[in-house]
Amino acid sequence: MHPIVFSLSLLLAAPLEPLDVGPGLAPPPRGPGLRFIDVGQGSSLLLVGREGQAVLVDAGPPPASEAILAALAEHEVAAVDLWIFSHFDNDHIGGFVRALAGPDNIAGTEDDLELRERWDRGLDGAPDTPAARAYAAAEVPRRTVRAGDRWDGPGLSIRVVPAGSPPERAAENALGLALCIEVESLRLLAPGDLPVVQVEAAARACGAVDVLWASHHGSRTGISQAVLAAAAPALVVISAGGDNSYCHPHAETLSLLHNYRMWSTDLAGASPHGSCPGLATAWGRQHHVALADLWLATGEAD
Repeated sequence: MHPIVFSLSLLLAAPLEPLDVGPGLAPPPRGPGLRFIDVGQGSSLLLVGREGQAVLVDAGPPPASEAILAALAEHEVAAVDLWIFSHFDNDHIGGFVRALAGPDNIAGTEDDLELRERWDRGLDGAPDTPAARAYAAAEVPRRTVRAGDRWDGPGLSIRVVPAGSPPERAAENALGLALCIEVESLRLLAPGDLPVVQVEAAARACGAVDVLWASHHGSRTGISQAVLAAAAPALVVISAGGDNSYCHPHAETLSLLHNYRMWSTDLAGASPHGSCPGLATAWGRQHHVALADLWLATGEAD
């Protein structure tokens, strides 16, 4: 694994240095890496392989389709090799069908997004929501995956790791997939919105990582000292929206991460007079807000 060096520069990124990217900001460097897409209160991640392979994880809420398509266009991605969905909550699958329709938002036209394969936990017990029904009806190859399944490309590896058995009558969050991802020598744990006991199991299965994508948008129910001990991350990334009513990332999560380097795509507001006043006192010196997509290069670019 690489050491991670941090800077607020938007112009030049050393290997594995977080870089805010997007319209009006620095263009993404060419080559492999990870792009945490700013989809508001939701999650979406683009993985770019050394030979241009593209893998997406989750699709954010419905409006996220525009941000996802913009990220693909900036990386000149013509087709997505694999799209993985951690679970079926609206803020993880809502942007999927709209993104498939391409920039004109009309399915069946020339600009439709080409998707070669998608993975999920299986449709049994999926919530009866408009987003879940649209997801299930999409005419794109779909595969149910379990712990032990993997996908490999040049310099890119994705494993579904065991996260323990969910409790009886578990909520949708607890039914999701946990992923151990490697892009070149950069390793990431992506536990979706799993509760902390399951994140702990996934962290033990994945082992030490460079990056921990915090469960459930920085909720206090998705992280613990045991998670941090097992994952030993050099960097924690949180996907959260600036207008969320959950106070994500939670002040208790930020306190737990006080001595860890952390970047969040946004946060619920840190004003001591706002609705989430605890964030103002829990914010650490190594904590940063991107307010944009966040790009991590692997250092393997030409």
